[in-house]
Amino acid sequence: MKKLAVLLLLTPLFAADPQGFKLWKAQELKSFTKSDMLGDFGNHNARMTFRDKDGEAEVHQNWTDVIVVESGEATLLIGGTPVNPKNTGPGEIRGTSATGAEKHSIGPGDILHIPAGVSHQFVVAPGKKVVYFALKVPAK
Repeated sequence: MKKLAVLLLLTPLFAADPQGFKLWKAQELKSFTKSDMLGDFGNHNARMTFRDKDGEAEVHQNWTDVIVVESGEATLLIGGTPVNPKNTGPGEIRGTSATGAEKHSIGPGDILHIPAGVSHQFVVAPGKKVVYFALKVPAK
């Protein structure tokens, strides 16, 4: 019985994480100084994005973005119509800006859900930066 009790106590020390499990610690995510893919899981992917300048207006026809702001601040321009749109890949459009977009200030802890097909752009003030986690999931 003692051996069984010891085995039960030690099992968690030797057990492997379930297949596909990932843990990204908050401190690691806040320290990103460049954008990088965290993982591609087949039907979805995760990445950290670091911005210290304005991004382009983006439209992802096939992906919904779920974003968690880790650090910094920016203005999100959401909606509207991309200006000078260019196809950059299957279902991907980029523009210099978007007419008719709504403005939202974003900062640490904010969570965004950007549906597929909706234009969005991050505007970063000079000397500022924003770091965010983006989970891309397939559109329905």
